[in-house]
Amino acid sequence: MPHVRDDLPPGERPMVAIIRAVPGHEDQLAAAITTLTAAVRQEPGCLEFRSFRDVEEPGAFYLYEIYTNTDAFRLHLTTNHVAHFFTELAQHATTDAKALVQLTELR
Repeated sequence: MPHVRDDLPPGERPMVAIIRAVPGHEDQLAAAITTLTAAVRQEPGCLEFRSFRDVEEPGAFYLYEIYTNTDAFRLHLTTNHVAHFFTELAQHATTDAKALVQLTELR
């Protein structure tokens, strides 16, 4: 699971993840991401969850996420669909939880 720092700024919690499939596992990873996307969008603390596949590199996927705050993101990490996704990630991706990058917005 991703590490959630205690010193993140208050407010919305944006992040991105870049995930690369094990060669030959692109479709399985795409299916797992599609399932995850549908489930996360139903979470009360999710403001946005969008998943993309790279046109030039079909084994590369990008997830863009925004949660209402850090607590909503922490709750997200405790869901069954996230636990299942990390099982799929271990089987079908060359990346792990470290693929998730916490962001702060420039203002």
